[in-house]
Amino acid sequence: MIAWLFATTALGFTEEEVLDRVAEVQPHLALRIAESPPTVPEEVFRKAARGKIATGLIDVEGHRAKKAYGVGILDVGIRELWAGINDETSHPGWTAVTYAELVQGDICQTGRATFMFLPVPMVADRWWITHLVANDEIWRATDGQVRELAWSSSVDPEQVRSEAGRDVIAQGIPLAFTIGAWFLIALDESHTLMEYDIWTDPGGRIPARAASVFAAGSLKDTFEAMESYAKAGVTHCPIE
Repeated sequence: MIAWLFATTALGFTEEEVLDRVAEVQPHLALRIAESPPTVPEEVFRKAARGKIATGLIDVEGHRAKKAYGVGILDVGIRELWAGINDETSHPGWTAVTYAELVQGDICQTGRATFMFLPVPMVADRWWITHLVANDEIWRATDGQVRELAWSSSVDPEQVRSEAGRDVIAQGIPLAFTIGAWFLIALDESHTLMEYDIWTDPGGRIPARAASVFAAGSLKDTFEAMESYAKAGVTHCPIE
């Protein structure tokens, strides 16, 4: 078991405390399962320590779509946050996704697939199927103090068998792809450093570069939605 040392102040965490915590986790990054997770600059973690949701864009060689990432400290414990982000079928109404339906596996469990639908202003709405995998190895190696949920997408309409889901498919077009991960680090029992990265090509007539910039700009909303959902205590996933 790893013994973690936490140093907090009445107002939160200093920049050096956050950087020290990130350094403690560094040896475990080799266990990450996300596809090419971003190398986050030190200044981004410093901004997070100052209470900001710090974001950035990374060029992907040979592709017009950029990877977007964000880092922030959320006012919720890692166990509650983990349960919240794994409950994506209940996220409509909290996030920009308006429909989510489990099409493979079990709710909250690794290896599941979820059909999702996102309204997009001014152009055709998008749908896709997200395949989610939890990093059990890093969870065990850190005694639950570091957690990762990675995803990739597919767009096979035959996986969506419900009448409601098929009606939703008819309202939009498939997303080209989306790949990314949630990466959580416990700071103390009630605060979590969250890193979120997403690489998406919307397909259709939306320029991929413009969509990448939009994705980076919407990360703040994603962080706030996950914090609110986790703190509301309405998740269907076990808190463990």
